[in-house]
Amino acid sequence: MTATLTKKSGKGRTDGVVSELAAYFHVKPGHQEELRAACQRFVEELRRQDPAETIKTGLRDTRHVIFDEGKMLLWATTFETEWDPYVDDAILTVGFEHFADWMQHTVEWDVLFAWVEEAGGLEALSKNTDNPDFEENVRKSTAGLKKILQDGQEQAASYFNPLGSLTMPQVVKAQKLDAAFQEVLDDPTAEEALAHPALKPLLAQAAA
Repeated sequence: MTATLTKKSGKGRTDGVVSELAAYFHVKPGHQEELRAACQRFVEELRRQDPAETIKTGLRDTRHVIFDEGKMLLWATTFETEWDPYVDDAILTVGFEHFADWMQHTVEWDVLFAWVEEAGGLEALSKNTDNPDFEENVRKSTAGLKKILQDGQEQAASYFNPLGSLTMPQVVKAQKLDAAFQEVLDDPTAEEALAHPALKPLLAQAAA
């Protein structure tokens, strides 16, 4: 059965605000260890990014799985924005060079490289503050990349996300509010204020 493309999730499934993408690639013979190292560099680059900028792309999580005795690669990611801006913003935030670092070790890179050349070359798609046309180049060129990703994508048979009703900004805000409230609870001078009946629901949540 062919998956229907939607504005929200592309070819994947959605639970609440979160959508899934699972794309499969064929690993070039003898490239398994180089690919593994490149996948790790990709994650390290994400960790170096400003968390606020990463959250703005819609990213929830990403992982690479090498399987079938090193012959296949699964790239799985979940996101909470719409499909088109998610791919665009991921490249704008991270830079396509970091995607190319691991993709070049797959058989599908031959097709991807043709798309890169058509888009003006890797330099045009790489994150470079000295390139004033970077964002324009990315946004007008990613249709080809999206098609390549969807050609290798399989829709999940089912998908469940226990925090699917919450966006990452909401989760982060809740964490900050909890930390701030715990600080208030630990302050002896706040005891009188916390005794006010209006704060009873907050105290009940803190005790839960």
